Amino acid sequence: MNRVPANWSIELIDNGLKFGAKVVPFIILMSMIVNFISGKGIEDFLRKHVFSILVFVPLMITWGDLEFAFGLCSAHLIASVLSLYDDDKGGTIDLIEEKVIRSSSEILGVKLKPAQLVLLSFAAVIFIGAFLLKLPVSSATGKSIDFIDALFMATSATCVTGLGSISLASDLSLFGQIVILILIQIGGLSIMTLYSSMTILLGKSMRMKDRIIMQDLLDVSSLEELFRMIIDIITYTLMIELWGAIVLTIAFTFEGFEFSKAIYFGFYHSISAFCNAGFALFDNSLESYATSPLIHGTIAILITLGGLGFITLKELKEVIVKKKSIVRLGVHSKVVLVTSFFLTMSGFVIIFFGEFLNALDNYTLWEKIQISMFQSVTLRTAGFNTIPMTSLNNYTIFAMILYMFIGGSPGSTAGGIKTSTLAILVQSIRSTLSGHKDVTVFDRKIPSQIVVRSIALTFISVFIASFFVFLMMKLEPEQGFLPLVFEVFSASGTVGLSLGITGYLSFMGKLAISVLMLIGRIGPLTLILAIGEKSAGQSKADYPHGRIMIG
Repeated sequence: MNRVPANWSIELIDNGLKFGAKVVPFIILMSMIVNFISGKGIEDFLRKHVFSILVFVPLMITWGDLEFAFGLCSAHLIASVLSLYDDDKGGTIDLIEEKVIRSSSEILGVKLKPAQLVLLSFAAVIFIGAFLLKLPVSSATGKSIDFIDALFMATSATCVTGLGSISLASDLSLFGQIVILILIQIGGLSIMTLYSSMTILLGKSMRMKDRIIMQDLLDVSSLEELFRMIIDIITYTLMIELWGAIVLTIAFTFEGFEFSKAIYFGFYHSISAFCNAGFALFDNSLESYATSPLIHGTIAILITLGGLGFITLKELKEVIVKKKSIVRLGVHSKVVLVTSFFLTMSGFVIIFFGEFLNALDNYTLWEKIQISMFQSVTLRTAGFNTIPMTSLNNYTIFAMILYMFIGGSPGSTAGGIKTSTLAILVQSIRSTLSGHKDVTVFDRKIPSQIVVRSIALTFISVFIASFFVFLMMKLEPEQGFLPLVFEVFSASGTVGLSLGITGYLSFMGKLAISVLMLIGRIGPLTLILAIGEKSAGQSKADYPHGRIMIG
């Protein structure tokens, strides 16, 4: 791309690329030989690796062509990764588990659990993204950005948070912005497919009650239905993002942008909104479009759809398309919809009346309603803002912290402890106060294990956030207490809103927030998998009951 550091040898780079283009066919040939030897026969080899042959032949014909070699090798890499999911006898679980976990054990010398694989996969994507952002081609000035900023931005994008230590619009080139967008899509889409993938990985070896927990989490009853769910997740995501991109393209065209730029802005903000990432191509987020309903309204809808979760979206589609009665929705969808509606409307009321004569004083009544509603929706871990956050009252900011901590719904692109967790906690408190033994929601009894997990998840989340507040106070003594608390809860809930201190954090402060964003993104999933699994060395003894006074 003709953008390399001045101290690099152009001749050496050209020679390296030309050498690679000539060596690549032989590498693929060696790969085919190894796969043939380790395979089960010629039919098995042709079925699994026919794409390698289709790539190898044109590579030999165009031997040495740099661009052709790069394109075909990229396609071959994708095909090689997808081949891991192939299996003769339908035993996809055994094949993936054997290849991934065994190879991880051989490389790292330890046997990794699926939850650890999830953590490592996110970490790998983050470091690859940081490397790409560190390249001079990713910078708007052609000079490499600091590593900590590259790591921070890659983490924020992969964890679909939206916090930025540098300006997406001013400091990153088109290439750098595209890298951020790809990381957003990976972080937003794969977090849902990882739920399904982990079920596939664990399903065959799990005990029946553990399998019931995971199938209940995903609302599936068979492995075949799980595969269909993965396909539906991808389809729903692409269709919703495409709809949002089209509407936003029209909206940005009306705002005076050239059509090509409007398309780019439309797709970028559609993906960022549906994935609840909160990255905007404007330095002031969406403040310039606070009173443009077509823009902020579309983004609010995308945020809501992304934060509801796939299970709820699937049932809502049946309500719209198949005329399914709302009362026949599953208890999960009912809890998600009711809780989300209550949180959105209560957040709207707090912002509207709390800032009516303050930050919203210069707007008309209709504009105040628009801004308050959008800002309430974006608290569902989206991270966009249509009004300066620093102009808000302290009590409004504190209320926002609570809403950011709750976040979106399970199986979605949002973070936080999730709406269903809040609903279970509220019902648990209600049952305790009313003297009822069981926790019920919509005339359905909630298993005691789920109630315990909800309490544990909330307690651990509070503990982690509190620890990082204490840590940030030590690392950033020059920053105010409320901005630090806001920053920590925004990162832990993968929200992305800030009171303007992100870019002024020290190296250790940015590193701490990066770690917190990663914990906030994979924490709930890791926790569920870790609780669902039983340690091999766990004692099977059944101890007598002990009485402890509480309260």
